[in-house]
Amino acid sequence: MSNESPSVTPNEAPSSVSGDAWPVLPLGLAAALLRTLGDHTWAYVLGAVIGGIGLLAAVIAVAECVRAVRRGASVGKAVWVVFLLLAGGFAVVHQLATV
Repeated sequence: MSNESPSVTPNEAPSSVSGDAWPVLPLGLAAALLRTLGDHTWAYVLGAVIGGIGLLAAVIAVAECVRAVRRGASVGKAVWVVFLLLAGGFAVVHQLATV
C-alpha cells in the first residue's frame, strides 16, 4: 500500500498554500528600501525592480493559491496568503507613487 493521498495524482503537487507567500519578502524589501532611501535615484530604481519582480511573483502565487483551493487546500490559509500578497503589493505601489 502506498502512503499517498488518493486525491493527488503523481503529476500533481500536494495541496498547500504555505509556500506561496514567499513573494512577500521581495515586496517587503522593496517597500522598506523605497521608504528609507527612496529619495536617492539608485534606491528608487532598485526598489522598483525588486518590487516589480515581487509583484509578478505575487500574481503567480495568487494563481497557485486558487489552484490549491480547487485541489482541496484550506480556504482560510489561501485567503491569508492572498491578503498578505495584496498588502505587500499595495505597500510597494504606494511607496513608488509617493516617493
